[in-house]
Amino acid sequence: MRHKLMILGDDIRINTALKEYVFARYEEKFGEISEIVFVSKKSNELLFAVQNHIQDIDALSIVASSENYDIMAKILATLSDDVLELKDENTLAAKNAINFKNGSFLIRLNQTYINLIRTNSCNEMSEILIDFSGDIRYFNLYDVDLNSAKILLEPLLDPYKVQIELSEILPNLVLVRCESEKFGSIGGFLLAVKNLFSNKFIDDGDIVRYVANKLIQKGLKITFAESCTAGMCAASFARFAGVSAAFDGSLVTYANRIKSEWLGVSNEILQTYGAVSSECVQSMLNGALASSDADFALAISGVAGPGGGSEEKPVGMVYVGAMDKSGNLDIKKLHLKGDRNYIRSQSVLHAYCVLLGLRDDLFFD
Repeated sequence: MRHKLMILGDDIRINTALKEYVFARYEEKFGEISEIVFVSKKSNELLFAVQNHIQDIDALSIVASSENYDIMAKILATLSDDVLELKDENTLAAKNAINFKNGSFLIRLNQTYINLIRTNSCNEMSEILIDFSGDIRYFNLYDVDLNSAKILLEPLLDPYKVQIELSEILPNLVLVRCESEKFGSIGGFLLAVKNLFSNKFIDDGDIVRYVANKLIQKGLKITFAESCTAGMCAASFARFAGVSAAFDGSLVTYANRIKSEWLGVSNEILQTYGAVSSECVQSMLNGALASSDADFALAISGVAGPGGGSEEKPVGMVYVGAMDKSGNLDIKKLHLKGDRNYIRSQSVLHAYCVLLGLRDDLFFD
């Protein structure tokens, strides 16, 4: 299904938190965001904007706040030669709407389904009513480079009639989007990929969600000790429903004094090796596990952006480590490029990859 998201009104466009909430709900419904269109309510050509944007697509979702919802509802009624009526106390909709529910209604114009959805700041977004039957999946290949992934996946495309797009998220992590062609078998393709790559196949487009689900399923817990990422590693884990069953706690320790007092990192380690060192990260891991009932710990310390760094330890030098309560340990030294936040986000992904490699028997069973 070819689909598109239209955001109506600058009030949503400039509200970052609300906008990200809308994107997350849309991606949850359709599996991805293929195209986003921002339209100002000040436009005198909203009717033509809708007509233009439904060309060659199957579904258009229009998200608007209450004020703009009413404006767009009138336009959709005009386009479909219909009138508006109050379906319930919360839903103004086209009289002949295919479906409606609490601030959302669905019509069909020509060959395109159009769903007008209301959302307001600090409120729950109304339901997306479009039935989505697209056959699109995302997965990751761990410890595989981009060229190898392309070469190994290519022979599987024609037999299962699928198309793929690849993106190298990290040097050892490749994200793959696969879409079934007509009469294709995406299930068969994924099974073939899993058999081919064995303990390198991650059946999820988000490796953090994959780790979270594995830990929840196995009744295991994780804890975090972070410096330069300031809790980003823990926050990425906490995005998913049900993680409280696997999330034991987290410590953000920027200052050396806090590393020492909270995690037990010795002054000898800090003075001899510094906070940005494998020795410090190992001590952070020990401290995180000692302070919790977790089965695993992740720790990160490094130099993420301007204002820090030196010739010996430049910006982008980051140590990430994973340890389990049995003492299995792996620490990686990274040299990352980009701005502060890109370096931090890459550090987080690297840390989870280290965890995957630490216990591949558990995460790839």
